[in-house]
Amino acid sequence: MPDHYFTADPASPDERVERTVRLAGREVVVETAPGIFSPGGLDKATAILLEEAPDPVPTGAILDLGCGWGPIACSLAEAGSTVWAVDVNERALELTARNAAGLDVHAVLQ
Repeated sequence: MPDHYFTADPASPDERVERTVRLAGREVVVETAPGIFSPGGLDKATAILLEEAPDPVPTGAILDLGCGWGPIACSLAEAGSTVWAVDVNERALELTARNAAGLDVHAVLQ
């Protein structure tokens, strides 16, 4: 049976791919990989959410539950929010950490 994005430890090869996506109003390069949600890049629903959602409030923390490779967590962290990025998938958490570091933003990973 193939991996699903809610697989904790994907068996598929961890083949990293760089993708250019639009996050926080700018074109950036991120890494994705098989075995996570939306390995092909930014999915349409997330792109709409990031464009249409109001700016986050300046205080408090935001939970990104099922963070995948980190598009929401990284965008909100870039806006200055404290973001808790959570995912059952270890590969997704590692990608979120790498993408946040590459964008020079900080997300708390769980």
